[in-house]
Amino acid sequence: MYTSLFLDLDNTLLDFNKAEAYAVSKVLKENGLPFDEPTVKLYSEINRSFWESFERGEIPKSAIYIGRFEKLLSVLERNGDSQSLSKQYGEALSYGFFTVEGAFALLDYLKNKAYGIYATTNGLSTTQYRRIEGSGLGKYFDKVFVSEDAGHQKPEKAYFDYVISNIPENDKSKMLIVGDSQSSDILGGVNAGIDTCWYNPEGLKAKYPSKYTIVSLEELMSIL
Repeated sequence: MYTSLFLDLDNTLLDFNKAEAYAVSKVLKENGLPFDEPTVKLYSEINRSFWESFERGEIPKSAIYIGRFEKLLSVLERNGDSQSLSKQYGEALSYGFFTVEGAFALLDYLKNKAYGIYATTNGLSTTQYRRIEGSGLGKYFDKVFVSEDAGHQKPEKAYFDYVISNIPENDKSKMLIVGDSQSSDILGGVNAGIDTCWYNPEGLKAKYPSKYTIVSLEELMSIL
């Protein structure tokens, strides 16, 4: 029986895709750059590739924030201040309070069942904390673990070791990781020796094994 749930935020409980589109289109528009749907999609692809490289340990986190805008400007063949764009984007993103369908119903259910509920997320602390509180999700979490605070990131075992050292439960068989990312959540569970539940609403092909796979957050209630 599980007692402690490690819930991913972006694209599991918080709708990162909407937040990202809102933030990047706002920043590009305000800086006189193309902000149409193809450009926003291009940024999203670049951003995802940088984060995946970071999660694989290929680049430091510091390389993400400016590097993704340098790459975008290069592809667009436009001039701009990548550092300024990155700062503006981070501020705009922190106001992306969009939630995934079913997030509140799931959290109400889990809270009523008295699970230990822990947010586990890669990202900047200031951005993630503001989004958690602004979205109304903050009241559900017993603790929030942001990679910047932990000094490690998913999927590193050290990240989950840090989480476990800061919660009452220490039996890994009573823990469950829930998230949408194969490269951070599911691989993180493999590395840490913790059961995983892959939230896969798009029906993607798995790269790593998970104990459970769900296509909606509602399905998790039947497991728990």
